[in-house]
Amino acid sequence: MSLHPKPTANVRTSTNVVTAADQPPERLGCRRWLRRLFVRGSLITLVILILLGVGFYLSQPKFYHILVIGSDQRNDEHARSDALMVVSIPKSTQDPLSLTMVPRDTKIDHAEKGLQKITHFYAMWDDTVDRMGNVELTQSVVEDLLDIKIHGTVEVTFDSFTDIVDTVGGVDISTGHVDGAEAQELVHNRFVQAEGDFGRAAEQREIFKAVLDKAKSPLVARKIYDYLQTSERARLRLSIPSLVSFGITYVIGHRGITVPAMEEVVLPGEGQRIYTPSFGKSLYYWVLDEDATNALVEKYLR
Repeated sequence: MSLHPKPTANVRTSTNVVTAADQPPERLGCRRWLRRLFVRGSLITLVILILLGVGFYLSQPKFYHILVIGSDQRNDEHARSDALMVVSIPKSTQDPLSLTMVPRDTKIDHAEKGLQKITHFYAMWDDTVDRMGNVELTQSVVEDLLDIKIHGTVEVTFDSFTDIVDTVGGVDISTGHVDGAEAQELVHNRFVQAEGDFGRAAEQREIFKAVLDKAKSPLVARKIYDYLQTSERARLRLSIPSLVSFGITYVIGHRGITVPAMEEVVLPGEGQRIYTPSFGKSLYYWVLDEDATNALVEKYLR
């Protein structure tokens, strides 16, 4: 028996393996500190991004309002607004998508223009200016009337309205399928309606909603947009930056690109004949019920 044990086979020793216990306390603490800093930095960045997103969402208006003006343009005469509608697009699913009709005979007491029907303001413009009508004045009157901010406007004439309906391939309404010419007759001639001007306004809303329904298709929407951009008988005014910002907000609020059913409303009131000094005679006006109008506006537009 040897007094000197032999080395065990295949046993290797290494001086390169360093365990955590072997590391200097300074180095180990530095690595832990860096890991903690990275985790905390990521959490802080995430919180900042969330806060920025929430802030961006809250900074956008509750509704995006588009004023649609249908004029009674004939040749070169000053056109009135034969139809006034406000499309209100909500940023949240908690609020309704709506189409609000402002009756063309709505009574307005204007600080500068005096007693007027709202339809008259579109015709108040200077001949030296190349325009379809006074959209700026009409927009300001609607904003004052409803106490809202209009973000964009669409102006169409009877002829361009016909073109748009034909562009989308006609529309289906309660009376059946109509093409552009048939649609124009329904929205233009109040005497074919049993309810007169209000019956015609109802047809205007129904056909306009049918066009919007077809515009849910990106291809159809593009055709309408191209027409509005190139036609001399229609005009579209939208702020692209504000539209994009609201579009992002809409996607957040609706959790995607979904289009809810559109509700339609008419500003409530009653018809009255009132003597009008500028015309020297009594005219028919639609006098709004202030309380009912405010309640409607609070629900659908603010």
